[in-house]
Amino acid sequence: MLLFAASVPTVRDHRDQRIHHRIDVNLSDRAITRSDHTVLVRDIDTVFRGEKIRGRMVQPEGPAAPLPPGVHRYPRPGEMVVSPALHKLLTTRANGLLRERLAHPIAGEISGAGLLDPGEHVFYLVSNHMAADAGQTRRLDHFGKAYPKKPLPPELILLCIAGIVVLLVPVGTFIAAAVRFGGERRDRRLAALRLVGADRGMTATIAAGEVGLSTVAGIALGAVLFMTGRQFAEAVEIQGLGVFTQDLTPHPLLAALVVVAVLTLALGITQLSMHNVAVEPLGVVRTSGSASRRLWWRIALPLLGLILLRISVRSPADLHGTSGVVLVLIGMLSLLVGVTAVLPWVVERLTRRFSGFGPLPWQLALRGLQLNGEAATRSVNGIAVAVAGAVALQTLVTGLSHNPVDGTAPAARNPSASTRVAIARLDDHGTRGAQYAAVLAASPGVQQAVEFEELSVSPVNGGFPQTVLIADCAHLRLLAQLPSCSDGDAFLTAPSGTDAKHDMTTWAVGMKLRMGMYGPRWTVPHITTTARATRAYPAAGSSERTLLATPGAAGPTAIAHAVSTVGLTYATGFKDVQDHIRTAAARLDPAFSVDFPGKSQGNPALDGIRRALLAGVTAVLVLIAVSMLLDALEQVRERGRVLSVLVAFGTPRRTLAISVLLQSVLPVGLGLLVAESIGTALGSTLLDLVGKPVPHNWRMLLTIAGIGAAVSLGVTLLTLPTLWRSTQPQGLRHE
Repeated sequence: MLLFAASVPTVRDHRDQRIHHRIDVNLSDRAITRSDHTVLVRDIDTVFRGEKIRGRMVQPEGPAAPLPPGVHRYPRPGEMVVSPALHKLLTTRANGLLRERLAHPIAGEISGAGLLDPGEHVFYLVSNHMAADAGQTRRLDHFGKAYPKKPLPPELILLCIAGIVVLLVPVGTFIAAAVRFGGERRDRRLAALRLVGADRGMTATIAAGEVGLSTVAGIALGAVLFMTGRQFAEAVEIQGLGVFTQDLTPHPLLAALVVVAVLTLALGITQLSMHNVAVEPLGVVRTSGSASRRLWWRIALPLLGLILLRISVRSPADLHGTSGVVLVLIGMLSLLVGVTAVLPWVVERLTRRFSGFGPLPWQLALRGLQLNGEAATRSVNGIAVAVAGAVALQTLVTGLSHNPVDGTAPAARNPSASTRVAIARLDDHGTRGAQYAAVLAASPGVQQAVEFEELSVSPVNGGFPQTVLIADCAHLRLLAQLPSCSDGDAFLTAPSGTDAKHDMTTWAVGMKLRMGMYGPRWTVPHITTTARATRAYPAAGSSERTLLATPGAAGPTAIAHAVSTVGLTYATGFKDVQDHIRTAAARLDPAFSVDFPGKSQGNPALDGIRRALLAGVTAVLVLIAVSMLLDALEQVRERGRVLSVLVAFGTPRRTLAISVLLQSVLPVGLGLLVAESIGTALGSTLLDLVGKPVPHNWRMLLTIAGIGAAVSLGVTLLTLPTLWRSTQPQGLRHE
């Protein structure tokens, strides 16, 4: 696990290089003229059942046209090259709708050099009818662009710090717990060595040697497992993220740090665990647990973390400095380690408060916690720390991605609405006609299709872009409630239920606006009146006012620079309705883009970090489950003779099984309670550092608690076979 973590910088560097190498936008100021070394490129991205598919239409303009990374040659026009993951998706029997959309012969596959990860869906479609001046088409003489890295925003820096701490602290907690597996048997071996003449210093050295050798052996075995698992990395995908085999190369400095840190932690925990044990020639004496644990220093640890977090960052810009990052790290570590300090005190208080009454399994469980509470909390500390970190992480991610909306949301953005609006655009400035709307209207689930031309205009000296919709009166009446209409009229309209104070548009008769970014100027025509929008209004997800213009009011120049658009009203209850619409549009022209305004696009950088952190949390939970199982099996073996004696005296095995289950579930339940409290406090404090409101997502808290409880319950059930074997009469034998 730690070697995987040490590979993260390499994974990121390789991924960034592949991103830079396949950039297909001219980011320089120079104009590129046609030659044998140029290629035309246009975005034709699509989505299939929630999976994003990166598509590009390309047209080489000469024999020396540059090739996209991962593509070895251009196929013939009408053919395409696809990524292996997309090829698999297309050949899956249930994906006939996608095959209809990408109904082009496959001439080859894209190699890893052109993909971000093995599971990415990418295709390049070769065309021979692209125009350089049409819409989003651009001319390139090379792919790729190297540019300096931009610093992450403060909130994303904070999210990265939180993710690193949340992922690594549980690993450290379980290393500390694993070092003490078999501690009682080790102490008995050391007592035998004392009997034959070893002194206390020699026993301490022998104990350190045992732990050191086993730790080195474990590190070597972990390295072998890492190198073996690395070969299968491309077949594994977690939370939508995958890596290539060559990406999983640990950074040398971090790999050395892993070895040193694990050895140091193992030796340090061993020496600390022997402070309460007196290994004498005739046996092992452990310090009595009758003294009550003190609470003040246990509470002081998380309080110190909160104070450090409060004083570490005065403004979000402080997160770009080393001191701010270090203080945030120390504060988070104090809070999460505070979980392991508070939990033993809570378990001790519970066992004292509720012992002495209740059913027999309950009393056996509480007595077991009293006699061996340290081992019980030791096995739970890891999951408590992981849950606390996951709660803090989810609170932070939810707060950073939460965008409060002022005013009343329009019906088109209401998830429970039975109908929504889609917008299909073809930015080709070419032939227009009613065939687009007619074909899209026949798509399953579509209730209405309205054709119009969409023109983007903005103030000449720069400013907020505004939208003009151009259509005849018959189609304008489908978009707004018009009192009367004739060619030459123009109407100003806005979605119903929006807040006018957020409107940044300016519509004044005679005002000069620029069409597009570099197009000619356009004069705002006479506005006949204002009108109320209908449910087919395409800008339902915006609070901005839009100008509806007839062809006579807009003028031929505006029509020539407008985008051919079809507004669609569709039923949300129809299966795969959005994919049907995308497929119908792609069959008309692969360059058709389809937008669904009701869907939030999110923050790509935030989404990428969130997915990476969730993938790491998933891997840590697997580690937690395996480590808890090892610890539970160790505890059952340590209590084997006691359990056999109880069965010999007539105790039913079912009673013992319930007591073992309670002895595991009780600390886990208390650990989850402590973890969610501290995790919520940590997440709220982190959001406060960057000035974000704190969301209260109780469903998320219950889900994380349910996952933690399920892990503990599953581990306990897996220990039952060992429990049955430990209660056999043979367990009474002792030498």
